[in-house]
Amino acid sequence: MFKIVPQLTAWWPVTVLEPDNDNPGTLKEFTFEAEFVIRGREEMKPYHQERDALMRQLPTADDILKDRAAAATKADKVGAKLEAHDQKMFHLMVKNWRGVFDEKDNPMPFTADAFNMALNQERIRAGLNKAYDEATSNDKARVGNSRA
Repeated sequence: MFKIVPQLTAWWPVTVLEPDNDNPGTLKEFTFEAEFVIRGREEMKPYHQERDALMRQLPTADDILKDRAAAATKADKVGAKLEAHDQKMFHLMVKNWRGVFDEKDNPMPFTADAFNMALNQERIRAGLNKAYDEATSNDKARVGNSRA
């Protein structure tokens, strides 16, 4: 039965690629699961508008030609604001995880600090973004495959 719920959540596999030290020049895949919060368009609209406004503040090619140092300073300031915005967005979209372990192979509980540590790794961000896109996609081919 299809239900409309106030807040939809979904567990979804997240694939992270890392260099394979045993096979130089190759990558190996690791997978964990994230519990995503699937938010509605209206709820997300202000966040998208905020990010768009920040992107428009980045220096243009003309700004760089006029004053490279000032443009670099402006880019750094706007970049810091974009990073804070993106960090906030990750915390809005991920509620929990499972299958994540520390260096001693102990399960790592999902906490704000642990998640921030993970978000410091670009490969984890990339995996989370891809998984969230998959979870919210209306890709009919994938829907058919998920029933197998």
